[in-house]
Amino acid sequence: MTKKDFSQLTNPADQFMDEMEATTASQTNRTAKAPKEKPERRTQHASFLLTPTTANSLKYIAKFEGTSANDIANQLLDKYVADYRKNPAQAKKLDQALELFS
Repeated sequence: MTKKDFSQLTNPADQFMDEMEATTASQTNRTAKAPKEKPERRTQHASFLLTPTTANSLKYIAKFEGTSANDIANQLLDKYVADYRKNPAQAKKLDQALELFS
C-alpha cells in the first residue's frame, strides 16, 4: 500500500486568512479626511427630537457639505454658546455654574 501524499493540498482556513489579511491591508491603506479643528473630545451624549422636515433637511445638508449631522449640530451649538458668552453677565453666570457643577 502506498503512502498518501497531502503536500499538494491547501488548507481552506489558510486561504480564508490570506483573503482576510489582503482585505484588511487594503482597508488600512485608505486615508481619512483630516478632522476639522477639534480641540475637545466629544464624550457627552444628548438626544434631541426634530421635526421630520428639519431632520431630513439636516441629513441632506450634511451630505452636501461632506460632513455629518452631528458635526453641524455641534457647530451650531458652539456658536450659540459663544454668542451667549458675549454678554459679560451671562458669561459670568455660566462660568460660575460650570465651576460649581463640573
